[in-house]
Amino acid sequence: MKNNCAVIGLGLVGKTICYSLMKEELFDTIFLLDINENLIEAESNDLSDGAILSTLSKIKKGNYNDLSSCEFIIIAAGIAQSSVKSRLEQTDDALKIFDSILDNLKRVNYDKFIIICSNPVDILTFYTIKKLNYDYHKVIGSGTLLDTNRYKNILSNVLNISPKAINGYVVGEHGSGAVTLFSSTLVNNISLDKYLLINNLTINKDKVEEEMKKRGFDIVKGKGSTFYGVSECVIYIIKNINFNTNKILPLSILSPSKDFAYSYLVNINKNGIEISKENDLLSDKNEKEKLENAKNNLMKLIKDKKI
Repeated sequence: MKNNCAVIGLGLVGKTICYSLMKEELFDTIFLLDINENLIEAESNDLSDGAILSTLSKIKKGNYNDLSSCEFIIIAAGIAQSSVKSRLEQTDDALKIFDSILDNLKRVNYDKFIIICSNPVDILTFYTIKKLNYDYHKVIGSGTLLDTNRYKNILSNVLNISPKAINGYVVGEHGSGAVTLFSSTLVNNISLDKYLLINNLTINKDKVEEEMKKRGFDIVKGKGSTFYGVSECVIYIIKNINFNTNKILPLSILSPSKDFAYSYLVNINKNGIEISKENDLLSDKNEKEKLENAKNNLMKLIKDKKI
């Protein structure tokens, strides 16, 4: 399926997404948008010099009027990541950036898929839906998909197995409010606890979860930013929509009460996302309490900020 897309925000995450989109050849044309006109020119020229070897992808300097031809827009605009401040502590600045973007989207009456990977992603997903009065199925925050990937990588290292052998999820809030669903994690198609018992193994689940939560901070501390992981999450989301997979992923979605958004298991397909029935399996008391705490924190922030 070939069409056009746009990337708004050409920081390290945005430009990495553009490069990945070009390599994947998912779109005929990729439009680049940013408040820095010189940056748009430079990035479009640099990427175009590589795209000439691609069979289909064209990279162009874009504007909001170009969005009518785009099946997807990806919002990667935001503030620089911090190894000290949490994502939620940077909310005010992020909302100011989004105000300008959303005003322009409203002006051009954009009505297709919006993918958000800016932080705090759950808050910004809710803000986008509310401000645009948008179909929530088509506003997709990258949510805890990246946290889930980190969890699988960390657990695979602890167990000394391939992360491909692990099927598990992280839900709640991307970042410090992330909740690891150990109780429903499968390793080689059997429950994690049973796998540990069979192989006479023990793990410190609290330590695994804590390492997952701080992994982003550690990356930022070491190299200044994280961008490869979230960029591949965005590509994966787009592929699952284009190929109508109906796959279950942990993404930001509007709550049933419609007064906040949080990261939860959703089905994803050509129509967008919808809360999955797999969530009915979340029966572990401790995990449910953690999830409720994460939801309450998000609701409180939205109320306090009058979002």
